[in-house]
Amino acid sequence: MTGPTGDTGPTGPAVALLGVQAQLLGDGVGTVADGANVIFDTLTSNVSPNITYNAATGVFTITAPGNYYVTWWVATDGAEAATTVSFAVELNGGGGVLGSSPIVTGQLNGSVLVTVGAVPATITLTNVTGATVGLAATPVQANIVITEVSL
Repeated sequence: MTGPTGDTGPTGPAVALLGVQAQLLGDGVGTVADGANVIFDTLTSNVSPNITYNAATGVFTITAPGNYYVTWWVATDGAEAATTVSFAVELNGGGGVLGSSPIVTGQLNGSVLVTVGAVPATITLTNVTGATVGLAATPVQANIVITEVSL
């Protein structure tokens, strides 16, 4: 037999998907110089109080410690004197997690789980090819999503 029902416990935390999404819509042409950040020109979604974006520098600023999942892609159209194309998600200007391809014309993508301890922290998507990379003449040339990961 089943016994009597106990007291109702406290309500658990609400589950929310928090983060930002930005895109480079540009004008269908352009380049990203070696060592330069991808400058996303359109913030398509910002449902996070802990992530801001500076459209002049291409820098995302994280203001709360935690884990952040970053996924991105760039539509490329060649690179000056390079046989591979490489971009990296960099935390605080260094130590990037690399996405690289020997196909210099096409779509390059990557993802990384970033742990942020000390804040503020910065995240950028940076061209680390060693050469200027051309962007494809497509309506959307690059995309990035930064999602807060919480339990």
